[in-house]
Amino acid sequence: MKISIISGSSRAKSASLNVSTHINQLMSNIDSTVDSTIFSLAANKLPMWDETTDLASLSAFQDELAQADAFVFVIPEWHGMVPPAVKNLFFLFSGVFRHKPAFLVCVSSGTGGRYPIPEMRSSTYKNSFINYIPVSAVIDRVNTVIDENGNYIAEKAFVQNRLDEGLRILIEYSKAFQAIRASDIVQEKRFPNGV
Repeated sequence: MKISIISGSSRAKSASLNVSTHINQLMSNIDSTVDSTIFSLAANKLPMWDETTDLASLSAFQDELAQADAFVFVIPEWHGMVPPAVKNLFFLFSGVFRHKPAFLVCVSSGTGGRYPIPEMRSSTYKNSFINYIPVSAVIDRVNTVIDENGNYIAEKAFVQNRLDEGLRILIEYSKAFQAIRASDIVQEKRFPNGV
């Protein structure tokens, strides 16, 4: 099983990347058979989509994401919204998310990290067919919770427990969705653009 952890910040040294590193470490502790990798939007400079975007030139990125059985989105809250670079993934590569589960983890330097969760749930699922698990995590005051090396530094284990729960649920959803993706009705693709 492969799980792609998408670090949703386009900044080189970001709290999102620190959290992604921590989640990657947690994943290996939870299940050593899971192959988890970080797909950083800061390291992988993707063009912003428009009608003239040469998608063939991005095939290596698409192939990497397509191999994932599930996703963890680590999303920084920017002005109460999902950053454009995260939404851009759905314009460039919507097919890679088809009938795959995803765990939303939102981070904020302050206390507003929850706003990207409903935005992602309401605006990215239709054409992509992504399936967000019912558990999500919010990490407020992120720099007091996870340090620049991906270490958990908060005094209380609440966030750590929430991440552990979400990752364990994601793994179980991922197992189930492998069978769903192989089913006749999903293979049929009668309505390729959702509802």
